Amino acid sequence: MNDCIFCKIVRREIPSDIKKETHNFIVIADIKPSAKTHFLIVSKNHIADITSSTDNLLIEAKNIALKLQKELKLDEFQFRVNWGKLLEVNHLHFHFMANFN
Repeated sequence: MNDCIFCKIVRREIPSDIKKETHNFIVIADIKPSAKTHFLIVSKNHIADITSSTDNLLIEAKNIALKLQKELKLDEFQFRVNWGKLLEVNHLHFHFMANFN
């Protein structure tokens, strides 16, 4: 979609500090973090929400979260996806959060 903020970030039209990148996802810092560690795992393709996703994409997003956990040496983390009215940006993305104190 042309006006989607995440699509613009993926196309590099909006500057963003991309922390990690795979064939299907980018990982960026959340601009309104809810924890000291708060990344967004964003689908490179414009997918409206998790109900339009495939199992392979969900597994890849989970594996990215597990790699982040290992790289950041975290004992625990939250891995969350919103949809419906909770979805602020209508583009598939997952929240990876840790260090809530």
